[in-house]
Amino acid sequence: QWYVGVEGGAMIAEDLSIDVAGTNDATKTDHDTGYDFDGIVGYDFGGFRLEAEVGYKAAAANSVQAVTPGIPSLANGGGNFTGTNAINGEVNALSFMLNGMLDFGDDDGVQGFVGGGVGVARTEVTNIFAGPYLDDSDTGFAWQLLAGVRAPLSDSWDVGLKYRFFNAEKINLVDQIGRSNDTRLRTHSILGSLIYNFGGEPAAPPPPPPPPPPPP
Repeated sequence: QWYVGVEGGAMIAEDLSIDVAGTNDATKTDHDTGYDFDGIVGYDFGGFRLEAEVGYKAAAANSVQAVTPGIPSLANGGGNFTGTNAINGEVNALSFMLNGMLDFGDDDGVQGFVGGGVGVARTEVTNIFAGPYLDDSDTGFAWQLLAGVRAPLSDSWDVGLKYRFFNAEKINLVDQIGRSNDTRLRTHSILGSLIYNFGGEPAAPPPPPPPPPPPP
């Protein structure tokens, strides 16, 4: 049967290590706990589900560390960024994913599931250096791993709890003085789910009663 749902919860973004103009791990950015929301449309084949997902996740940047000294801190290339400094920035990603899920357990009770997905994500990184210095986005391949539990509230409604590991590996950005800034985004999310299941195929009608015995 078909189903639709919404999910949302908290997200932790791993530090963004950025290669600047070929210098590996030149800077590292730390983020606050963010949020992760998505909408899904899927089909349950019984034991296996296939679903399309549109998601958005974001986290505020709280500090940036110059791992390699001498990175310019201003948009005009002046100054040197050294040490660790507080910043006001953000990382966010809009993703379009196709997920496959394996279910375990009774349909009428608590069910576990594991799965994964592939798709594309548009990732934006803003205000990483003072100035602002880096404010760009890139679209590329993304993948994710999923696991969780779900339970029915009624014949039509399910609730669930899901863990998501999300990975956009090759993010290529350009800073405001034209240098390449390459990084990747990896996040960990805990999501609550509310799912509506449409009616499946109707049950087969009962067999007709046997004919009456012939008269003696």
